[in-house]
Amino acid sequence: PPNASSSAFLKFNEDASLNILVSGMEIGQGYLTVLAQIAAEVLSVPVEKIRVETPDTDRNPYEWQTVASHVTWGCGNAVKQAAEDAREQIFDLIERAKGKKRDELYLEDECVRSKVEKDFSLPLKNFIISGIQKEDGTFRGGPIIGRGMFMPEFASALSDPETSQGGHPNVHYTVGAAAVKIEVDKQTGKVKIPKVVLAVDCGKAINPDLVNGQITGGILQGIATVLYEDMRFDNKGKLINANFSDYKIPTAMDIPDEVVPIIIEVAQPDGPYGARGMGEHTMIPAAPIIANAVEDALGIRIKSMPITAEKIALAVKNRNEN
Repeated sequence: PPNASSSAFLKFNEDASLNILVSGMEIGQGYLTVLAQIAAEVLSVPVEKIRVETPDTDRNPYEWQTVASHVTWGCGNAVKQAAEDAREQIFDLIERAKGKKRDELYLEDECVRSKVEKDFSLPLKNFIISGIQKEDGTFRGGPIIGRGMFMPEFASALSDPETSQGGHPNVHYTVGAAAVKIEVDKQTGKVKIPKVVLAVDCGKAINPDLVNGQITGGILQGIATVLYEDMRFDNKGKLINANFSDYKIPTAMDIPDEVVPIIIEVAQPDGPYGARGMGEHTMIPAAPIIANAVEDALGIRIKSMPITAEKIALAVKNRNEN
């Protein structure tokens, strides 16, 4: 929705390590690592010294939801803003306490440095909590705490009353392309997948290893949905296969022999460092590419999921009889 907002707090510790407080949920997609990388890039602090706190609604700031593949984009923007807020506080303090012009300052290797005074270097840990002492014995500064918030203000769910055209409820599009090679047993209908390839435009891959993991995991989850998973209900609406003996999911023996993830990078202008969400999108192509491949191999079209061996075998039999 248009009001899908994100927020973040960032606080430094005495050793110049820092904690990031957000309320997005880590569910295996790796966003804790990505948020740490975003803050590290802004503040020139090693990722190893950044801890992203898991959600506690008593103390962590608001996050809309961990859905819609938006956390790297939305919450990432909030974290970037919080880190930039902290950086501006640091530069403001150096300007007030040391008389350095803020536009001449930059961060590098956990230190504040000057573009014009090459010998000037002030470690963050020397002042990030206790401040900087002036010649008269007074102190300037104090604990640095960054605050960030992001709202997709360009989005709207309202339609135009004159044209009835929809508003702008979406924030961006993630695109991709996939291909699959299958082998089908004409007698049993069993499908084997030697190779699947999926290319996804993630805007900018902040962590390519995690993006590859998302692409691989997503397409495998999609394949599971297409070939195996099937919730069955009796005539009273009761689920009758509510266990892993009857509800089929693929094992390591059933996955494709080769999975090829391909990262495409076309920067998202409003994303943190160009990043765009892509986690859930990776499931989408599984159904059409497998259905198309079955039709290409056998000349039959299966129009319901899952595309089981039984459905394929019956479709082949019916075609041959007719």
